Amino acid sequence: MDLKKANVDNLFIRHQIIKLKLIKEAVENPGKKIPPAREIAKENDISELTVKKVEKELALKGYIVSNKKGGTRTLNKFAKEQISSFVASKETFRGIVDNLMKNGFSKEDIMALVYDVLSEIKDDLSLVVYTEKDEGIAIYAKRELERNLGANVVFKPFDTLKTELMNKVISNKIVVAPFYCFPQLEVYKYEDVKMVPLKAIHPLEFISLANDIPFASRIFYVAASKLDKENAMNVYYNVLNNRYRVYIYTQDELLTNRHLLNFADIVVGFHWVLESDEFLFKGVKRVVKTNRFDDDEGIRMIKSYIEELTED
Repeated sequence: MDLKKANVDNLFIRHQIIKLKLIKEAVENPGKKIPPAREIAKENDISELTVKKVEKELALKGYIVSNKKGGTRTLNKFAKEQISSFVASKETFRGIVDNLMKNGFSKEDIMALVYDVLSEIKDDLSLVVYTEKDEGIAIYAKRELERNLGANVVFKPFDTLKTELMNKVISNKIVVAPFYCFPQLEVYKYEDVKMVPLKAIHPLEFISLANDIPFASRIFYVAASKLDKENAMNVYYNVLNNRYRVYIYTQDELLTNRHLLNFADIVVGFHWVLESDEFLFKGVKRVVKTNRFDDDEGIRMIKSYIEELTED
């Protein structure tokens, strides 16, 4: 046996193990501080240089960030809903592994099975990557975009995608974002990435353009998230309050204070928000449900890019 080659193989395996451990930590615990490289190296019987190489690779992919003052910490690479799905899937997979081991399969057998399954799955399940700054809106906007396109769409948190674009780790993808945050991504555009800004409509923008709402109507906006509530207060509240009486609440606030809806003339919100608790609004005179996107031309452009990349 070539001992030199065996050592290289052993080093490569350890390198992968450290990488997978740090990826799992980053996925499950965003914002967590990671021990210094020398501690990780000592604990795993590996060189500090190898750990630093792994950290550099993961930093380029948006899993971690390092600086001299704050040390190394994990980043918010995934949305809360994605993390919940990851953790739940881990528990399901653990049950599958336990069952296989009870039936006489070794860990090595199971690793062979995992490798076989992963090797048959394409790395890129979607050509389209969607992002926006409010994850509470983005997860559902992604689903709306999938319906419009008839294709799978991957969501990535805004800062994660921005980091990946800066480091040019994305290739053959169509990056889609609302107009308002698109300029911050467009500066990092390169040849392997196509970018499409979409016109995104806020429900209160729809109200501001409507001409059939009586003066001084009591309008209740059901915010999609706390951040959406904050943004709605800053952007739309003062403008609309000159014509109407505007009240802005999150879903949770209305669920615990249902009596407030007795005073509503109109309830407005994104369709997925209002449909999830539709029973709350049965007594309201008018309910206005809106979509996230109003951009047929942008949708056509994305479809055209999908065809182009699929042909390639």
